[in-house]
Amino acid sequence: MAAKLKLSEVRGDVPVGSATGSNGTVHAIKGVDEKGRNVAYCPTRMKTPIRRWGVAMEQNPNLELCAGCSKVVPTGPVEVTSTDVEIPGLGRTVTAKVITPVDADTTTEKTEKDTMAAKTTMDKAAQDKAAEEIRADIERLPSLIAEGKDDSAKELTEAINKAIPTITGTGAAAIKAKLRAEATKAEKDAKKAKADKEKADKPASKAAKPASKEVAVSKETTLEATLKDTKIQDLVRKGQDQVKALAVSKFKGGHQIAEIILDIRTQIQNKDGHPDLNADTDAAKKNTTKVFDGLLEGLPEEGEDEAADAIRAEVDSIKKSYRNAIKDVRVNYLRSLDNSPEEAKKYAYALEAHPDKKPSEAVAEFHGYELRTRAEIAKADREKKALERKKVEEAVKAGDLSEEEAAATLSGGDDADKTPKELRAAFVKRMTNSFKKQVKEIKAIENAEEQEEALDELTALLSALRKELKA
Repeated sequence: MAAKLKLSEVRGDVPVGSATGSNGTVHAIKGVDEKGRNVAYCPTRMKTPIRRWGVAMEQNPNLELCAGCSKVVPTGPVEVTSTDVEIPGLGRTVTAKVITPVDADTTTEKTEKDTMAAKTTMDKAAQDKAAEEIRADIERLPSLIAEGKDDSAKELTEAINKAIPTITGTGAAAIKAKLRAEATKAEKDAKKAKADKEKADKPASKAAKPASKEVAVSKETTLEATLKDTKIQDLVRKGQDQVKALAVSKFKGGHQIAEIILDIRTQIQNKDGHPDLNADTDAAKKNTTKVFDGLLEGLPEEGEDEAADAIRAEVDSIKKSYRNAIKDVRVNYLRSLDNSPEEAKKYAYALEAHPDKKPSEAVAEFHGYELRTRAEIAKADREKKALERKKVEEAVKAGDLSEEEAAATLSGGDDADKTPKELRAAFVKRMTNSFKKQVKEIKAIENAEEQEEALDELTALLSALRKELKA
């Protein structure tokens, strides 16, 4: 059986995945076909499409690639950097990862050189011997640099770089990457050491100036100065305008997507033959998901297109905006039924069940939908709490409630509406506040004996409570 590569030996930027609905055989993905389906490096024909997991370097390094893909997949180290990418239409940037192969040892076609390399695949002993010889050259490099033999050092470096790719066999990619790192470090350290020595040996051109006796003055710009600087404050306001515009754009975008998805649902019927506004059917759920995931499947491979990478980075945030908006969009849709007789006909079953109500109210009543937007609900809650607070304050002024009772009323509300957990939390809070008040009053007692007696009473109370809890 042909040797299988582990994902740690596959070039880091190569996409990998398995057949949809399976976590079995892992394949390397070389591109997509005309239908947008992922295509493996190997010629294996699969019944289900390959689901793309991501690039090899981000997966479990111990997973094995299929034998067919292992023969032709690119290997070698990669360099990972970051870049800022502007998102079209949103006026903002996100950080995108850029993965670049370190050398050209990446071809996927079988040239004569590849064929020869395959025939002379090294075993571990041969790999160790080749690596030992290359390390011997790496150890010679610093002395050549230190002696100023730049031409010789350059020739040796080139020889090292040519020798490293000749290592083949299982695990060769990791060995080559380590040797390259060792060679780079040796050259860098040697050049730095040489520069430091030359700097230390160089005679001072001028006599050292005596240390200044002046006190250093900070040149840092103060907050007060920036608040008075009209140019800086204009920039701050301009930034605020951009944040506001972006927030509004994102809010509107979420609503627009929610309107499209709700439109899809109104055209799909549930098991009762009613418009599937809740997305209870498989058809409604899958088509909603397709709006987002279908877009991702059609994008170019990661790292090939900046706009595509930006979409991948933002899609979760966009989903959240849509989920926040869908309830408000449904409320607006239901209200529109009052002025759209043709659309209201879709809900004849609800109109028949509630003939005395408007279409919007009939559909909301039938399905148990809220007919207020989130903003309207929040406003009503604020007004209700403000009214309750006013009544409590008036009761305190009239002497009908104490300050403590007023605080408990405002913080607790109606006990009948609370869960047992909420009731316990309110009780613990009252007891804690009361206990702290008692401790404060006891510590204010000037007579030491009285203070000690009061503390003993509290301690005895705690002991009694512990016994009750353990009983």
